[in-house]
Amino acid sequence: MKRILALAFLLLFLTPSLRAENDDPAPAPQRQRPKVGLVLSGGGAKGMAHIGALKAIEELDIPIDYVVGTSIGSIIAGIYALGYSADELDTLVRSQDWDLLMKDRVSREKAYYTHKKEEDQFIVRFPFMNRQMLRKETEANAEKKELGVLRNLPSALVAGHNLDQLFTKLSVGYQDDVDFNTLPIPFACVAVDLNTKEEVVFHSGNIVTAIRASMSIPGYFAPVQIGDQFLIDGGMRNNMPVDVAKEMGADYIICVDLHHFKKERPDNDQTLPEMFATMLTMMNGDKYQSGRANSDILIEPNTSAYGVLDFDERSVDALIDSGRVAASRVYPKLRSLAEHLKEYPDEKTVRPPKAVNLNRGSVKISQVEIKGTDQDDMAWLLSKTDIAPGKTVSGKDMDDAMSFFYNTRSFRKVNYSIAGKEEEGYRLKINFLPQRIHQAALGFRFDSEEMASILMGVSFNKNKLFGSKLDTKLELGVNSDLKIAYSYTFRNLTSMNFTITGIHTKFDTYSNLYNIDEQVEYMLNTTNRFNIFRAQADYQIVGWHNAIIRFGASFTYNSCLSTNASPDAYNMGFEFSNHFWQGFLNWHFDSLDDNYFPRHGVAFDLFGAAIRCYGSMAYEGRFDLKAAIPLGQRVTLIPQLYNRWMTSDYDRYSSNLIGGYMPERYTPWQMPFVGINNTYISSNTIDIARIDLSINLFGQHYLNLIGNYLAEWWLNSPVDKFRGYFGTGAAYAVNTIVGPIQLCAHWSTLSHKFGMHFSLGYYF
Repeated sequence: MKRILALAFLLLFLTPSLRAENDDPAPAPQRQRPKVGLVLSGGGAKGMAHIGALKAIEELDIPIDYVVGTSIGSIIAGIYALGYSADELDTLVRSQDWDLLMKDRVSREKAYYTHKKEEDQFIVRFPFMNRQMLRKETEANAEKKELGVLRNLPSALVAGHNLDQLFTKLSVGYQDDVDFNTLPIPFACVAVDLNTKEEVVFHSGNIVTAIRASMSIPGYFAPVQIGDQFLIDGGMRNNMPVDVAKEMGADYIICVDLHHFKKERPDNDQTLPEMFATMLTMMNGDKYQSGRANSDILIEPNTSAYGVLDFDERSVDALIDSGRVAASRVYPKLRSLAEHLKEYPDEKTVRPPKAVNLNRGSVKISQVEIKGTDQDDMAWLLSKTDIAPGKTVSGKDMDDAMSFFYNTRSFRKVNYSIAGKEEEGYRLKINFLPQRIHQAALGFRFDSEEMASILMGVSFNKNKLFGSKLDTKLELGVNSDLKIAYSYTFRNLTSMNFTITGIHTKFDTYSNLYNIDEQVEYMLNTTNRFNIFRAQADYQIVGWHNAIIRFGASFTYNSCLSTNASPDAYNMGFEFSNHFWQGFLNWHFDSLDDNYFPRHGVAFDLFGAAIRCYGSMAYEGRFDLKAAIPLGQRVTLIPQLYNRWMTSDYDRYSSNLIGGYMPERYTPWQMPFVGINNTYISSNTIDIARIDLSINLFGQHYLNLIGNYLAEWWLNSPVDKFRGYFGTGAAYAVNTIVGPIQLCAHWSTLSHKFGMHFSLGYYF
């Protein structure tokens, strides 16, 4: 019995050990990989360096779990968070027309012809409200204490239309009110509320709106309004938002700082945008330094040689490269982090799909919703586009539609979103913000021939879609004119126009005259002082973006005091007056990408008229042609052709005038000829062939080499009346915000003299 009890007692103690040997061991807890946050600072165009840094990070296969940005950093971070790779970002930024993106205008190729002419003449244009509209808006915003005409002033230079469209095309699939943690890479960006002066961090909402708010540089980009918030550039408070990345859960922080390197030149030599960037750094100095100190790996591209608006091709190349170079300086740290992260189990995380890029794809629209305009106008606007429920639209379709909306000039802002998913159908929402219907404009020109001239314009109802409009233009200078035009625009965009013009002009005319030795000599012939009155009625057809056709009739009365300048002239001066009726047809076409420094496109002007003068008939024809042919990245060939013929010299004012650099300076039919200043009075038929070689030296600086040939002859006259002259010139020009600045040296076989010509401003 004792033996049995002892055996039972032994088994009681051995049973737990045997059970432990036979059961599977409990699994050891798995280590979770640390999270990596990427923080991108602001800095305007300098932000291109972020892309170079991203390339280096991707090459080491460092996983990015959170991405945070401010200003330009929010743009790069936001697009990266949508699933785009560093190489795709590189291709994207290089393919953009940054000059266009940083403005609100439609590209010149897509602008209506009449709008191109305005943009080629006026330095500034701004819409305004009449007294009644001002009173209503002031009462509606009484709490803001903004009164009177000050409400007509814009809040910034640029509203950001084109950037909005770019972000929208890149983010299809994530344009609902979304949690930014559900993006392919969780994302956040920083802005500042003007009302509270506090930092605002976006973790959700509309990603296009969030990015636009974060990059709204005060004074340049208009603030973004969300409810009661007026949001501006996040760099005003937090240009290095490392704290945001840590709050999101990042264990390691990689930070790209665009402002570490300083220019070697003194601070008082900074440009205005650079001074603004310096102010941003000063305003959030403590947080900026804290962000730098709390980053684990700090990448510092040397961007000191570039400004915040240097988006030209050469600068973009250099800035992207500077990001790679900066990353290479901390390569051991980056590689060490990459190796450390590989020690953790591979996380097979399924990330959300990449956003749809409308520039390379298309989506089917299930429904269209429009706000900001009435039903009739909505139906009319959509009928002029390729957008409708059930249709598949691409980025080009949306660009064309937006260009049309902006071309009407009836809307201050138009933005759209494409919400939803492919399986449920995408919903297109378009929001229209009506434009102030009246407009004022100002232009200025200075040149060595005519000194200073000012162009002022005031238009009423100009920005209405349809109906009556009144336009006035006043030019003040040595030559002055006043034009008043009434037009009625129909729903097919054709219009009836009635114009009254008064002109006072003074110009010298030179001719090839026989001197006292019976030798042909280029001499000052007469000084002419004209007073002209013209009344015109025409019907205008808008063919497509780049063309219009006008046909109508006009009456012209002119009086002239002409003083002979030749010392041996029999009459030292005479006065005369004249009047004539004219029926005409005019076809304008212009697809040039720039009127003054074109790279591609064609422009021509075809005009024909029948004239009734002193009881007899005369006929006139005119043809001008200009083309731009790129020969490389920086060289453009610009051939030009000018032709005008008349069956008789029916009027002195209508004589062919040749000379100078600006067409239509003194008369609508004056044709430029490089080689002489002022004007040369020619025969009744002329042809001018010209070719320019335009070389983009750097930035907005150009060298133009010019050669032209003038052939003049008399219609229905013997061949020996033909004369030909050659002229040549070399010009240095700079394209500025107030128009081109140009200095040209020239010579011709017509004058046999060297000359110089300086000009500043647009032609008008």
